[in-house]
Amino acid sequence: MPEATLLMIAVDEVCPDPSQPRQMFDKDDLNRMTASIAARGILQPIRVRWDDQRASWVIISGECRWRAAKQAGLATVPCLPVEGELSETDLLADQIIENTVRNSLKPLELARSLAKLKALKGCTSQTLARELGISGGAITKAEALLSLPDEIQAMVDDGRVPESVGYEISRMPDEHGQRELAYSVAAGQMNRDHVAEVVRQKIGRKDVRPKAGRLSCKLDGGISVTVSSGDPLTWDELIAALDQIRKQAKKLYEDGKDISALARLLRAS
Repeated sequence: MPEATLLMIAVDEVCPDPSQPRQMFDKDDLNRMTASIAARGILQPIRVRWDDQRASWVIISGECRWRAAKQAGLATVPCLPVEGELSETDLLADQIIENTVRNSLKPLELARSLAKLKALKGCTSQTLARELGISGGAITKAEALLSLPDEIQAMVDDGRVPESVGYEISRMPDEHGQRELAYSVAAGQMNRDHVAEVVRQKIGRKDVRPKAGRLSCKLDGGISVTVSSGDPLTWDELIAALDQIRKQAKKLYEDGKDISALARLLRAS
């Protein structure tokens, strides 16, 4: 969407978006940002849109900066108003990307936002991963977290149960077993490997056998391709990785670069 010229808007004329994926703001982080803004001002403008119903500017991205500005006692904040209509789908996608890049979302905030965006777009996890530029495995694991009982979701969000362990717990077929595992992890009695082993014993090794973390194949012309990951690969992750390589290779080819530039780029990333 086109953006207008930078405006200085009164703090009280700006309000948060109630559908913003991020609902929790760390107090210490907010205090540090407040101190920075009080000393140097806001260095990055807040993106906003005008809402006739609220008769106010609604934040698209930059709510933490706005909160810190209020806390610092600023009268106005620099804003970039977005002109024209912004669909719920586009708005949510922008907010997910903004928060994901900054690691601002708690696991369940991200999970709920991805599920909502996937429903709005009517697309697959694979398609959504490509459009957002995130791992397909992240979407798969997020959907798994949403299957957990609310009390375990809360434990994942507050860090008592790590996100990766929450995913393993979601594979336990019964809620009673899930709760036992979650509380054992929260008490420091079990880690991810322990949980994974219990799950395997419960539902059978064959059903939960880890997928390959490294895939190699030979193509025509004597060319070999290898894709590896620290975690078991999923179809979404494999397709996203190959798509990323294809896009980078195409751009370098169009720019007239030598093929060795692709190897350097991939090593750097």
